Amino acid sequence: MASYFVTSFTAADHRGYAARFQDDLAVEVGRLLGGRKIVARACDDTLTAGERRALVAEAGVLVVLCSPAYYQDEECRRDWAVFQRRLGHVPEQGRPHDNPARVLVRWRPVRIPPPGRPWAPRLDGDRLDAYDDYNESGLYTVVRKQGRQSTAYRRALRALAAQVREGHRAAVPVLSPDDGLLPEPASVPVTVPGQRTAEPPEPPPEPVRPPRVFLSYAHADDQPGHDDDVRSLAALLRRQDIDVRTDAEASEEPQIWLRWMDGQLEPADFIIGVASPAYRRRLRQEEEPGVGLGATWEASYILDYVYQHPATWQKRILWVLFPSYGPEALPGFPGSASATHWHIAPETGAPDLDALVRYLKRGPRPPS
Repeated sequence: MASYFVTSFTAADHRGYAARFQDDLAVEVGRLLGGRKIVARACDDTLTAGERRALVAEAGVLVVLCSPAYYQDEECRRDWAVFQRRLGHVPEQGRPHDNPARVLVRWRPVRIPPPGRPWAPRLDGDRLDAYDDYNESGLYTVVRKQGRQSTAYRRALRALAAQVREGHRAAVPVLSPDDGLLPEPASVPVTVPGQRTAEPPEPPPEPVRPPRVFLSYAHADDQPGHDDDVRSLAALLRRQDIDVRTDAEASEEPQIWLRWMDGQLEPADFIIGVASPAYRRRLRQEEEPGVGLGATWEASYILDYVYQHPATWQKRILWVLFPSYGPEALPGFPGSASATHWHIAPETGAPDLDALVRYLKRGPRPPS
């Protein structure tokens, strides 16, 4: 079945965010079409070159997540070349909006192609209605900092969905495998018998992104020293090359805390709930009205995630228990009684810090 649209992007631009955006875009396009289910596929590094070409050769619309890294990705260049061939643009140049079947997304800030990359899409003539968050930061930054429910993200999504619908109406001709989807390689080295050929250099390994962890905990007057213990835990994890996010650092400058929390919970690879009596009260909605609203909001996100992922939530939502509290401080929601929790002394990390770090680093990371 041909895809209504395919999304071309580079894995360097965070596959998880791109996949969520594609899903959201498909839902929004379906909504515009009266609730129709939309088939969308991603051209990413999980596919072979042939599989990518086949997807682009028959998709109704090509959605491009433009960024500086996109220009440097050879497979992305091929995606663009196949679709250019379908539009009759030879050589691979031309204004991106000559045909509406190409929908360009300002994924990261980018204006013009770098030298030597004339093939790349140009965004200076972007048709999406201009507004500061999208045009200045790119959609990746909008969703990472403001969340998928933010006004800026939803507004961009609606506008892009309308472009996809319009582009599909253009009915771009489909290419078959016999059409010659790409030019032949520029040159093929000739091997002379008895002559040694130099081995191509190995590409440098991609840097491994440290796991991103959000520490969720409760501030409360009846927990003396608890905030300091959480800061100590964060420091222990950072020494082990864990990307830890807490409200302690964020509080050094003014925040809209609801937006800040939303921007931390969704992108986190793991959420560590630091158990305490106050946190348990807030998770179970047993706290006094108006008290501990931040922890209550974070705990509500956790409960929603548990509800949506009943078989796998414990792989992303983790619980740490300090020596100052016993098991009665653990969250206590249905299904949590036998879930693994980690005993950690905030001064030393004993006994479970090393085991926790090994789990955080071993991958693959659970979906958020």
